[in-house]
Amino acid sequence: MSVREEETDWALYHIILATPGITREQLATDSGISEDIVAASLQRMEKGHLIRITEGIHLLSLQEMLLSCKMANTMKNTPFVLENGVIKVKTPGDDPDA
Repeated sequence: MSVREEETDWALYHIILATPGITREQLATDSGISEDIVAASLQRMEKGHLIRITEGIHLLSLQEMLLSCKMANTMKNTPFVLENGVIKVKTPGDDPDA
């Protein structure tokens, strides 16, 4: 039986909710899901403006989600990026979806 990506994301989201600051390795251990699948899920959730990954993994508040999404869409064609709350000049290799 295969599990849809959305179901994996939802399961991991709830573990992160219960354990703010959890590490990727601990999330894989606690969920019983392989680290590769956890990494892919975290990437989707971060791109979807649901989480922030620093020393640990944290859920964004609704206000942070909205601001992050608005900033990402507003800043697509600007010469700078917002990275962890810091405004930086874009370099040629920066992700265009940032």
